[in-house]
Formats: sequence, C-alpha cells, structure tokens
Amino acid sequence: MSAVIELDARRRGALEKIARRRKVAPRRLLQMAVDELIRQLEDEELLEESASLAQRSGLRERDSVRIVKDWRSRNKRRSAS
Repeated sequence: MSAVIELDARRRGALEKIARRRKVAPRRLLQMAVDELIRQLEDEELLEESASLAQRSGLRERDSVRIVKDWRSRNKRRSAS
C-alpha cells in the first residue's frame, strides 16, 4: 500500500539536505525515520504494558524491563537471520 505524505517546505528542505549529506534518497531517509519511530513507539508501549503486568504479578519493574529487552534482542536476531 502506498500513500502520499505531504511535507511543508521547511521539513522537505531539511530532509533533502540530510539525505544529500548521507548520500541516500530522501524517500529512503524518510522510510528509515518512520521505521525508527515505529520501533520506539512499540518499545514504549511494550515497556508500559510490561510495567503494568509487573505491578499486577509482583515482579519488579526493572525485571520486566530486562525481560522485554531480552525478548526484543532475541526477536531482532531471529529477524536478521
């Protein structure tokens, strides 16, 4: 599925400038940025959920964060292979 995303002139100019410096197409740079944002938001949601579950289950929050990070790391390695 493709969708047109419009950027104002200031954002588009900044995107193009950074893309030139990094020698990557502006579209690719935007895709990379969106992918990173999605990962961050998913991580935040997962950490919030794990904190809530930890509270209900009696785990300490730092334990749940470690469990989540370990799980993410294992899944990342599987995706890369």
